[in-house]
Amino acid sequence: MSLVPHPGTPITFPLYAHLAMWPALLAWLVFLARRRRTRSWPCSPRFGMAMIPGCLFVDAGALMAAIRWPSTASNSFILALLWLAVLFSATAFFALRTPTDGGGDDGDDKPQDDPEPPWWPDFERQFRDYTRPRPPKPARPPKAPAEPPQAPAGTPS
Repeated sequence: MSLVPHPGTPITFPLYAHLAMWPALLAWLVFLARRRRTRSWPCSPRFGMAMIPGCLFVDAGALMAAIRWPSTASNSFILALLWLAVLFSATAFFALRTPTDGGGDDGDDKPQDDPEPPWWPDFERQFRDYTRPRPPKPARPPKAPAEPPQAPAGTPS
């Protein structure tokens, strides 16, 4: 019995393999979701960045295989490649969405318990004084001339 249903198609995966692969993928996603909180392997941003080229190649391979073998006889192979693409992409997604030490944007708006710096109260007081609305300054009266005007020379006064 040949592993290839018709010439040109690579290999086929039996139904029981798919019945094991997809639940295993769901278990892997649950594992990643739980590991994400602890930032332990494989949920680290560095690992996620390393996964990006692999994701692109696996996704491109699945797309090219679907274009190259559009027959129903190759569906088993295409589904296996899609499984691999989802595995890589989901792993990279969870790894890149891991919160960092700096707080990051993980959706939590918890207040920081860090002590305020010693210069902060003075700065805050000065800033409040600066931004506080003040009444407008009164206009200065016009300057009075220093000497009374004198008549030009040669004119009778």
